Amino acid sequence: MKLDSPQQRQHQKLPRHVWILSVASLLTDISAEMIRAVLPIFVLLKLQGGALTIGEIEGVAAATVAIMRVFSGGLSDYLGMKKGLAVIGYGLSTLMRSILPMAIDPLLVIGTQFGDRFGQGISVAPRKALMADITSEELRAPAYRLRQSLLIAGACIGSLVAGTILFFQPNNYQLVFSAAVVPSLMGLAILMLAVKPVKKPQKLLMMPAEMTGLLAGGDEYYSHESPTRNRQYQSESLAQSYSPIFWRDVLDLGAEYWLLLIVAIFFNLGNSSDAFLLLKSIDIGIPPAFTPVGLIIMNLVFALVSYPISAIVNRVLKVRLLLAGFLIHVIVYFGLAVVTTNVQIWCLFALYGLHLAMIQGLMLDLIDRAVEPTRRGTAFSLFNLTIGITLLFANLIAGWCWYTIGSGFTFTVGAFFACIATLILLIGSEESDLGNS
Repeated sequence: MKLDSPQQRQHQKLPRHVWILSVASLLTDISAEMIRAVLPIFVLLKLQGGALTIGEIEGVAAATVAIMRVFSGGLSDYLGMKKGLAVIGYGLSTLMRSILPMAIDPLLVIGTQFGDRFGQGISVAPRKALMADITSEELRAPAYRLRQSLLIAGACIGSLVAGTILFFQPNNYQLVFSAAVVPSLMGLAILMLAVKPVKKPQKLLMMPAEMTGLLAGGDEYYSHESPTRNRQYQSESLAQSYSPIFWRDVLDLGAEYWLLLIVAIFFNLGNSSDAFLLLKSIDIGIPPAFTPVGLIIMNLVFALVSYPISAIVNRVLKVRLLLAGFLIHVIVYFGLAVVTTNVQIWCLFALYGLHLAMIQGLMLDLIDRAVEPTRRGTAFSLFNLTIGITLLFANLIAGWCWYTIGSGFTFTVGAFFACIATLILLIGSEESDLGNS
């Protein structure tokens, strides 16, 4: 008789509402990725917006999500309406996506993307809290691994659907945007009708801090920590992940925290949106219908290497792994500056997926170790706020570089900032306790 592994038995025990909430998130992810895969191409080719405009759109979008993370968790806890805020966030994003097919001006695109990301930012913390409410402590890690798996699936499916529509209906970007509304509406309906919030005394239930943010400000994060580490860490960080900034604690965060924040600022100044990778695909002659292929490759590589990396991360120094991830980023960006063929750029997309898997959550885990537990709320909130502002300038810089000089200069500047961040981290870690982290 075949015996199930412990991991299989855990997934079999996941509550039904975990699967329902995960499917709702999957559908909204598919919708978001369909738009993400073609929006910069639409702005460039249909609205004649140019790289500078795309930098403005992506900068506003990335900054909105990162900054909203500072406030959404505290708002959810204060109001005690996790499902309600999640529904509001999903609903706002769906409304903005339904307006996008009517966009005839870049300003309207900026407005819809701001509203979409604002909605995403509102829903992140209450959605995580809902997931935590409906799972027991021992099943929480498998539940969030399921969420991560479906996130990757949503990214691949959304990109594939968008490319397929453009293949059969060339230049019909409005059809892609209209089709993206369907899964978004389905996800909203499932959340409203099928997800039942658990009634319990009001308290903040969050994922560990290393899973509530990413060095580059993306939407979801993969924890490199083992389930045992997650459970040990939870008791200390659940109430801290989204606490507001207490300015009286800022000066007491310590030298290691400020070193990591400076490193993150320099790295993110050169870490422009993936939209510029798609623009580079167009720049070297890849047809619009095939530009999402790069995103699919990136997400597949990320999925393939994330688990092996998470299995070894506790056996190597996290600073060294982060440095290696930074170096791969430098290689990718220097490669993008000179790439000329579709095979070359798709290989760079694959390498970029490896880079993302290597740095996922590492910066926030280092911050967690660098600050006292009572100051973690301030540390993470200040970090998210700072990175949100940094990402705005990063995309504006990238758009300006592309507009004034060209794509090669854009990625060279990005690699230059990453080199500075790498050197600061390398030197700073040798002179502090970070070298032992």
